[in-house]
Amino acid sequence: MTSSRLGDFDLTMADEREAPSVEQQPSTEVDSWRVIRAPSGKAHLLILRSLSVAGRGTVWVSSPISKVDGQGCVVTTSSGRRFHLTRPPENRDMERDVMHCVAVKMGMGDAVDVSVYAWDLLRFDSTELRLR
Repeated sequence: MTSSRLGDFDLTMADEREAPSVEQQPSTEVDSWRVIRAPSGKAHLLILRSLSVAGRGTVWVSSPISKVDGQGCVVTTSSGRRFHLTRPPENRDMERDVMHCVAVKMGMGDAVDVSVYAWDLLRFDSTELRLR
């Protein structure tokens, strides 16, 4: 994990390799998220956890999305971890900007945010998330 200061915020940046093993945590609920599409065409979840009033939090960048269950709003990544998206993509400016800044710091500055498109696909009972 890498710590960084973004304006008034102290953030920990992590990718899925730094998460608990899939065996220890096969699934998790996600409240604050966005989806980005890398230039390679692969989609990744950006997940904001525990952003406190004190300006501390963690942003996770997932491994590529490999499967989507539209009925359950569950996204599975190539690691096998399942993320249950409990609400629409993060739309608060500050939280969204923090996630995007972390993506840039982690080398994904050329990625495109496709969160609204992804959420629309999930809500229309899509069985696969095709981000082309």
